[in-house]
Amino acid sequence: VQNSHPLNEENQTEVRPSSRSRRLQYFRSGADSDCEVHVLSNFIDSDDIVGSICYKKFACHRLFLATASEKLDQDVYCNSQWNGVLQINGVSPESVEVFLEFIYTFEVNDTMVNLGTVGDIYILSCAYNIPELLRAYSKKLMNIEWPLESIFPVFDLAFRHNIPELERVCMEKIIERADDLAQDPGLMKLQVYALNYVIQHWMVAEAMPIKEVISLLQQYQEVNDLTFSNTQKFPHFTKIIKYFPNVLLDAEGLIRKL
Repeated sequence: VQNSHPLNEENQTEVRPSSRSRRLQYFRSGADSDCEVHVLSNFIDSDDIVGSICYKKFACHRLFLATASEKLDQDVYCNSQWNGVLQINGVSPESVEVFLEFIYTFEVNDTMVNLGTVGDIYILSCAYNIPELLRAYSKKLMNIEWPLESIFPVFDLAFRHNIPELERVCMEKIIERADDLAQDPGLMKLQVYALNYVIQHWMVAEAMPIKEVISLLQQYQEVNDLTFSNTQKFPHFTKIIKYFPNVLLDAEGLIRKL
């Protein structure tokens, strides 16, 4: 009797498929699934300029979900109102697909990695208490091309939420592309604590002349109105100024022109 189970329809040249490939096939084929994950997906209908709302649905297995984290176990097994559907809101369908594939395979698919989903991956990692997802995703980011305008926003996310793995990846890009990033408007939008971190690394790496660094600090001070009157942020800004003993401040706390 021929076994027609979906997992046996894989490429016949792969005599002994790995555990990862079998689990991934289970997810992608939906074989023997007993629940669904729904994520909101907005699209524009050609006959309706206002747009419509639909859900992208992923066929899943409760056991796979429940064993991924205590939070998921509570959601799919300990929830008295469970109806067979796990609803995930506030993130993109693409990020949920990465999230689910990671649950099944413990890996992040290279082809699904992009900077646009970093924020959503962070949300999912925190919401379902799976920090290893964010660590794995951050490592994969090292191997893709980063648009210049995306570097500081991603670094800001990593710094604000204390994500060391993502910080390290960002800092490699920040040092590597220091000359270009010195002209990027995103630098002026960094919180002063994050700017301090960037300046420290640029100085250690000797990524740019000291005179240019001081010029950037002058611009940052002007854009962010950092004077003696800004009692909340100015004290930390002075910590950066102390890296440069020859820099003097005027009566208002402004860096004197070089």
